[in-house]
Amino acid sequence: MEQPKLAPQRASLRSLSWQGFTASAMITVASWGIGWFPRNQLSPLARSGFFIEFRTEVPGVISCIVLMAVGIVWLTRTWILARPWVQAAGEITGRELARVLAMWSAPLMLSFPILSRDVYSYLAQGRMLHAGKSPYAEGVSALPGWFDGGSDSLWAQSPSPYGPFFLVLARIIYFASNGIPEIGVGLLRIVAVLGVWGCYHFTAKLAQKMGQSANWANWANWAIVGNPLFLLTMIGGVHNDALMIAGVFSAFAYAYDRHAMAATMALAIAVSVKPIVLLALPFIGLVLLGRSPSMRERWKIWAKVAALSLTWLLLIGAVTNLWFGWLLAMFTAGDAAFPYAPVGLIGWSLSNLAGIFGADISLVNAIVVGVFQVIALAIVARLALAKDTSSPVRLAAWALSAVVLLAPIIQPWYILWLMALFAISHKVSWGSEKLMIYASSLILVAVFVDQLSIEQWHSAWVMKTLAGVLVAGLFIGLFTADARTRQVLRGPKA
Repeated sequence: MEQPKLAPQRASLRSLSWQGFTASAMITVASWGIGWFPRNQLSPLARSGFFIEFRTEVPGVISCIVLMAVGIVWLTRTWILARPWVQAAGEITGRELARVLAMWSAPLMLSFPILSRDVYSYLAQGRMLHAGKSPYAEGVSALPGWFDGGSDSLWAQSPSPYGPFFLVLARIIYFASNGIPEIGVGLLRIVAVLGVWGCYHFTAKLAQKMGQSANWANWANWAIVGNPLFLLTMIGGVHNDALMIAGVFSAFAYAYDRHAMAATMALAIAVSVKPIVLLALPFIGLVLLGRSPSMRERWKIWAKVAALSLTWLLLIGAVTNLWFGWLLAMFTAGDAAFPYAPVGLIGWSLSNLAGIFGADISLVNAIVVGVFQVIALAIVARLALAKDTSSPVRLAAWALSAVVLLAPIIQPWYILWLMALFAISHKVSWGSEKLMIYASSLILVAVFVDQLSIEQWHSAWVMKTLAGVLVAGLFIGLFTADARTRQVLRGPKA
């Protein structure tokens, strides 16, 4: 017997909007107890008895863990149930989808930072710049009080991985906030929301320029911007990655319009947020050329886009007075390597083994990291020289994957960069969609547990174990026992 199609049984847009809003509101309230709390003496919330109650008492902390776990899983369920709406053209307009995602996002504007505390490092690096110190030459510990400001000790001695545009923006926000963390976080969150809006806008624009089907932009925005991992990281976690992704997508969109000046300027701005996307430059050139370019044509366009990009970056460097300090910082990430990144683990293992025999641990680690960076760049070059250039955005996705996966540090949200480029580059199979859903959920479990902010008088491992068991159990229940979720995950019916 033929199974019924998904569309007649799908949830209404109104229901999905309010379900996502409620789930995000739960996450926001929970963040008041287990999100990253401002510490310094200028913080008014640090002296608020209302928030302290959430954090100091065991029942309050446990209640917040339960509330956030339920909220994360519920938001994921809502995202999955929204999938049938982007199944075919005419089912939902871009404006309607934008309203749904805005409802899901709105409560997060009031949350404490969750899933990461990098926002406090942004403010610390802005503070350094304001004090006349270069974040490319020193870590945030160069100024007193950095730890009370909320920065992760990972960045205490490590140079900034961010570009000059974003660092100057962080400096302006630090100055405008007068050092009050709540104001600084709030202003950076507005910037993050602008980045999310930019992602939404340029995802739709790029899909159109690439000649995708009428509903492709809506599907891509559901997959990229609607992803709970994206919303909770970019808005809840106040990350700058959305600005970078928006810049890269706009650069490709302008390239498809054959606007070399605008494309290279957009990419230069993205590089000035996170320098790693400089590797997209050769693929921007391939878009400008069109299909099947000769090798001579490639080198000619690469010389042109390189000159234009260098001009824009030179202007940005001159205006910010940071010039090209980010170039050296881009290659020193090994100083802040995470052991669970494959290359970071290899470097850590080999350098410590060499240390037993009296070798310089830092030197050995730097050599290991350098070797893998060379391999990554070789892969990028091979992709740029590929014979089949019919999908430059897909080639860029593979190139970025090589650089990210062979880096000494892999943050969970880096996967969002790869998902975004792969999702926009061409139509993916239903199996790939399910992989994206499961991978996003798994990362949410890992980051939720890892990034719980637990006060020192509580047992962190007990609380994190509780959180892990709870959220993993809820996700397993969602994927195995929830009938409506399972119906969507069976795939669209023809």
